[in-house]
Amino acid sequence: MIKWLSRFFHYLERFFIARRSLSGLDEVGLMCFRDLVYEELKGKARDAVTVLIDKEREGEQIDRGLLKDVLDIFVGIGMGKMEYYENDFEDAMLKHTAAYYSRKASSWIVEDSCPDYMLKAEECLKKEKECLIISMLLVR
Repeated sequence: MIKWLSRFFHYLERFFIARRSLSGLDEVGLMCFRDLVYEELKGKARDAVTVLIDKEREGEQIDRGLLKDVLDIFVGIGMGKMEYYENDFEDAMLKHTAAYYSRKASSWIVEDSCPDYMLKAEECLKKEKECLIISMLLVR
């Protein structure tokens, strides 16, 4: 929407806003989106991403394109900085991951022998490293 509006108001953007030293349409549009939409929905978006990641951890196929699009919103809202991604998504995701694997480890200790437990833990570490590499590629 902002791109369309920028084209529509190109003349004003180029001359009027520049002469008055006002913020550009792109910046104002992103700030409005952040204040009106992002702040309302960031928790729901974070929870949806967490559910997708949990499904993938359980072996289900997920829509990685959708995951990338949502993560791009967390990154893009920071206007070139990773502050919103880190504060609004990454911190909560790390806590959720710790809780997820704590629950898994508790059930594995009860159900499995020590060698089986270690194999499962190593397999999970391997998968998490692969997912970390993929998510870093998605965010960039």
